[in-house]
Amino acid sequence: MTAAATKDRMEIRVLRSEKELVTLAAELEGIKVSRFVWDYAIKRARKIVARAQRITTTEEGYRQILDALENPPEPNTELKNAMSQYLSNKAK
Repeated sequence: MTAAATKDRMEIRVLRSEKELVTLAAELEGIKVSRFVWDYAIKRARKIVARAQRITTTEEGYRQILDALENPPEPNTELKNAMSQYLSNKAK
């Protein structure tokens, strides 16, 4: 952990029976309850974020994407104007 890293605190309310179950599971794994809960939460969060950021399409959509990449259309006037504006703003 770097010197600039900070730690925040999180608190949750749970049913006693659920806390006992998680506590037992953590003991069986030989780790603290907070580490047990946090490890699972981080793994689950990474999966959820990765799934949300993944782009999915149909087979036909995939073919259309590949075709557009291999055979891009000629730039229209609006695209040319946007590119000119971008380049002039970037040069400033």
